[in-house]
Amino acid sequence: MTPRRALLALPLLAPSLLALTPPAAADEATRLRVSETGTARREPDEIQASLKAEFRNSQAAAAQGAVNRAITAALEAARATPGITATTSRPSASRPELGRDWVATQSLTLRAGDPVALLELAGRLQQSGLAVIDLQWRLTEAPTRAAREEAARDALRQVRARAALVADELGMQVSQMRDIFLDTAADGPTPMAATAMRAGGYSSAPPQLVREDIVITARVTADIILTPK
Repeated sequence: MTPRRALLALPLLAPSLLALTPPAAADEATRLRVSETGTARREPDEIQASLKAEFRNSQAAAAQGAVNRAITAALEAARATPGITATTSRPSASRPELGRDWVATQSLTLRAGDPVALLELAGRLQQSGLAVIDLQWRLTEAPTRAAREEAARDALRQVRARAALVADELGMQVSQMRDIFLDTAADGPTPMAATAMRAGGYSSAPPQLVREDIVITARVTADIILTPK
């Protein structure tokens, strides 16, 4: 009876044994992680200038009033210039130390597609007492989005090419791509020197900024499954 019971048990054990044995192909597969960065270059289509009005006075109201008048005049000049978009920050006033003057500030941001008009306006506002604290070329939303898509496609092409190269060197082939991660960087504006330019210490000539291409990047990371040929 014992031998018969042992023989009958074999068919019951066989499926379990097979389930514990992975296919040979799975054992021979290799996971490869590849990361590549794609790029896209675009000529900027917008120039942006940031200016700041700052006044000091022993009376907070007097300091803030001077800032208000300067920003109001700057906004009127911007609205009178075709193609200029102007926005302002919140005004602020603070007293660094008790017994010291109050310091009131507010910033003004100008944007335009025409650099000549904006730079001339920035020069006039600089001469009126505002400080140019930043000047940069930018990409508007639509070309930025298109450049990011192009950079992502470039990165994906590089990932496929690198995976094919590695697979060929190992005598294997690319079976599939898994767990793909995409990271697109923000646009890289072209800033001017950080030193603020204030009227009085500079000539009456408007500020200048050379137009340079903006490089948009996208990084793709993917897990590649390689199998024998």
